[in-house]
Amino acid sequence: MPALSLLLLLPLLALVGWLARARRLRGERNQRIHDVLLQTNVGDECFVVGTVSALPFPAEKYLRHAIPGGAPLARSADVRMRGTLRVGPEDWVPFEARQRISAERGFLWEARVAVLGRLVVEGADWLLANEAGIDYALADWWPTLQRRGPELARSAAGRMMVELAWLPAALTPQRGARWSRGDTDRAVVTVPGSAIPMTVLVSNEGRLLEASVLRRRVAPDGRSALAPYGIVVEAEARFGDFTVPSELVAAWGIGTDDRYDFMRVFVEDIDWL
Repeated sequence: MPALSLLLLLPLLALVGWLARARRLRGERNQRIHDVLLQTNVGDECFVVGTVSALPFPAEKYLRHAIPGGAPLARSADVRMRGTLRVGPEDWVPFEARQRISAERGFLWEARVAVLGRLVVEGADWLLANEAGIDYALADWWPTLQRRGPELARSAAGRMMVELAWLPAALTPQRGARWSRGDTDRAVVTVPGSAIPMTVLVSNEGRLLEASVLRRRVAPDGRSALAPYGIVVEAEARFGDFTVPSELVAAWGIGTDDRYDFMRVFVEDIDWL
């Protein structure tokens, strides 16, 4: 009987060991990406208001509103947030997350999502250079969602562009951003290292109302297609030197009759680096 019990126990021990190793490797990878994304304003470069005077009027209004003159131009940001994710036509589940964004390197979004009462899925979405991934595990142990591949990286690049709304320093001419006029209330911006143009809708006071791109939407089978994607800003707040979205809705089909809201976000705090 002891021998039989040992034989039955060995596969369980092997499974636990494999899960523990996978959990450790996920944590090490996330920490490595988190560290690589840390990029500080080492030259203490500050915002020069005069550099936006030649931009299209919506862009000038937006940057003057978001960044006060003389503010240090942060190169990365740590955003702490909470909100809800849509998992069905009428079903939303709560999440809490932290995100590090570096305009020149990528992002890491680490989240805890409540799926069944106290049961939580933990993991991360990340983009680093031209590589991206999605990796989540039930209770941070049992793998439930893993994706990689070039199409996912293209999709993550579109997401990254929109989330620069939390890092407006990256959208300044001093950081190499290029702006063109859309219409009376809209302007289009691209940033160094990205060929994805983002359209911003700005209020008369310069408040960001919407930001949108054409983003790769990747299906579970790996196929993808370009689709309108973006955020609708419902409230803003000043965190440190910058005024950025504090409440927003993320949606596919933004600006169309087929808009599909899938995330509601409430920003709790932002650290500028």
